[in-house]
Amino acid sequence: MNKVEIIERITKVLKDELETVEASAAAAREGATHEEAKPENEYDTRGLEQSYLAGAQTARAEALVTSIANFLAQPVVRFGPKRPVDVGALVTVDDGEEREIYFVGVEGGGVKVKHEGQIIRVITPASPLGQSLIGKNVGDIVELRVRDKVRELELIAVE
Repeated sequence: MNKVEIIERITKVLKDELETVEASAAAAREGATHEEAKPENEYDTRGLEQSYLAGAQTARAEALVTSIANFLAQPVVRFGPKRPVDVGALVTVDDGEEREIYFVGVEGGGVKVKHEGQIIRVITPASPLGQSLIGKNVGDIVELRVRDKVRELELIAVE
């Protein structure tokens, strides 16, 4: 798989989310300062709530800008069967029922992209799965506890 294309797809998803969050922040700021947001009495907090929302949306937008910059600055690293999983790896795992592909990114955990007919999920080294995979090699088996269930995942490929 072409990691450059995968990173481009991931950054596009992040940029699309940034656009949405920035629009939401602008709408919340406008709502907070709109004439109708003026309190009618001491218990009316519409304007205050809108300003809190605008602040949270602005913070989310700043975090997305950082994530995008980190993805774009991340070098494309080639892995192979003898090189352990680290940031930048494209990891294929199999739990005996299905195969899943993960991209280990510095940020962007939870993002999903489709590439060459496959769903690729971004995980970070700080995530439970990322912690289990970092340093492992092809053929290793890791255990992942999801709720009260333990999944055994075999590393099939590290690219």
